[in-house]
Amino acid sequence: MNLIKLTPDNVHKYIGYDILFKTRGIKIIKKIIGVSNSGKSINIEHSDLNNNLEIVSRLIYVILE
Repeated sequence: MNLIKLTPDNVHKYIGYDILFKTRGIKIIKKIIGVSNSGKSINIEHSDLNNNLEIVSRLIYVILE
């Protein structure tokens, strides 16, 4: 399993890929559903985060297999 750090510059390449991030001390794997025009936030299915995740304030990694 290879991990690539998600940034506003490369986020548009990884729509549909699984990501790994940490919230409330728990590591979570979700799929990127969409990306904002600015590339600073992504849409995921995670109601605890209102289905939205900011890239600039978190370490988020794309999972490549």
